[in-house]
Amino acid sequence: MEEGKVRAWYDKSVDILYLLFKEGPSHEVIEADPDVHLELDEKGKIMGIEIWNARKSGLISQVAKAITEIAS
Repeated sequence: MEEGKVRAWYDKSVDILYLLFKEGPSHEVIEADPDVHLELDEKGKIMGIEIWNARKSGLISQVAKAITEIAS
């Protein structure tokens, strides 16, 4: 995966959005919010973000807009 690239997956059957910033083994997962989990590498840097209830909370549209703006 190229540096600076973000991959996104959405599973509508469970309403979970996953954003991957860096591939590799994760060291720790922390709960930033009941619906937001951060996957960290061995240096404590964010590798991925899992957002539960993404559509229900409205976060999926906000994240999609942000990704579109970043990619432009």
